[in-house]
Amino acid sequence: MAKALAIVGPSGSGKTELICRLLEWFARRGLRVAVLKHTHHRDLGDRDKDTWRFRRAGARVVALAAPGLLQVSRQVPGEPPLSEILAALSREADLILVEGYKSGPLPKIAVLPASAKENPAPSPQVIAMVGPAPVAAELPVFPPEELEAIGVFILTHLGLPGPAGDSGSGQGKADTRRHGKN
Repeated sequence: MAKALAIVGPSGSGKTELICRLLEWFARRGLRVAVLKHTHHRDLGDRDKDTWRFRRAGARVVALAAPGLLQVSRQVPGEPPLSEILAALSREADLILVEGYKSGPLPKIAVLPASAKENPAPSPQVIAMVGPAPVAAELPVFPPEELEAIGVFILTHLGLPGPAGDSGSGQGKADTRRHGKN
């Protein structure tokens, strides 16, 4: 199975921002990272564009090619199986970050909104939380600005090589005592 981890949380909690910051952090360490965003919206934001018109006219596969870009969308019946998507993405990535699939089987980091004061609804797949305020929880809780600690936690959990030989941020190892059980 692919080395994948889901970032979950309510809309506006900072999932996309965290993923973008992690992408930069992992890239500085030479990791190839793919991202899968799960959505319930079929509109890709290209309404009235040629690709949208092609899909509406019945094309089962539509590809958009430009210098440095290949984007492919496929019409499929029902929800595409997560395992198939991860298998396809893993051919080109060391790690896959997934935004969403909150009820899926992947290990998850829950991003908490600024107002969170306690553990969200329990989920056996949630392995850590990211939140701006101290949260009473049995899992590790990371402040969103502690990217190094979050990145190291993800690499360790997925069994990927750590940041030894890191030429990135210049930060040392994270103080894991702050991220234990509260």
